[in-house]
Amino acid sequence: MERSRFKRTLSWFGSVLRDKVLWLGLIGIALGLVVFALLFNFAVMPLWTRHDASIMVPDVREMSEGQAESALRAAGLGAEMREQPFNPNLAADIVVEQTPDPSTMVKPGRRVYYYVNASPKELAVTPEVVSMAEGVARTRLEEAGLIVSRVESDTVRTPFRNTVTRQTPPAGRQVPKGTRVTLWLSPGPGTASVRVPNVVGNTPEEAKEIIRRAGLWVDSPNATGDRVRSQQPEEGSTLREGEEVRISTSPSGG
Repeated sequence: MERSRFKRTLSWFGSVLRDKVLWLGLIGIALGLVVFALLFNFAVMPLWTRHDASIMVPDVREMSEGQAESALRAAGLGAEMREQPFNPNLAADIVVEQTPDPSTMVKPGRRVYYYVNASPKELAVTPEVVSMAEGVARTRLEEAGLIVSRVESDTVRTPFRNTVTRQTPPAGRQVPKGTRVTLWLSPGPGTASVRVPNVVGNTPEEAKEIIRRAGLWVDSPNATGDRVRSQQPEEGSTLREGEEVRISTSPSGG
């Protein structure tokens, strides 16, 4: 009996000792995590974020746009140009102001805004190039002093492949010469059959929208009257997807 009680006592002490070792281990781990967090926050993070690093903003006033951009980026700063209304009392096309000011101490990578006294640009009227072939459209835009910067594929079908279906900026818009233009080109006609909708009585804009939504093409640049008075082919005719419907209008005010 005494021997059995002694064994139970030893077992209890062993269990308590193991629990104590476990708790001491857990406490040690917790203390280690706290110490690591403190070291990371007060030693590693300042080095990582470079709290103490600073850069003096260079003076880019009276520089050209390109010179200012290069000087700021060489100093380890960001740069963003902003045009301001032309002031004839200042030199044209140079930096006349900057934010932050020169000699300001800032953190690396800080964005600096510089303002250019941009000289007035000659304006051009965007020509209408929708329904033209891509090459013809490019020539017409370049003759107007504009630049075709992007050409995108469109899902709108037309009788011929690479016909311009949309343009940005739109026709008739006054823009500075050198403005970049985006064109969308048609994949050409499809193979599906489409029934021609009725557009008589609609305005030309409404008629064109209805016809194009139906999967057909309409140009009719001379249809400038108030309402569509006739269409060809007529309502209910069957055309191949992308084929053209022509519309005629009544005279304006008629």
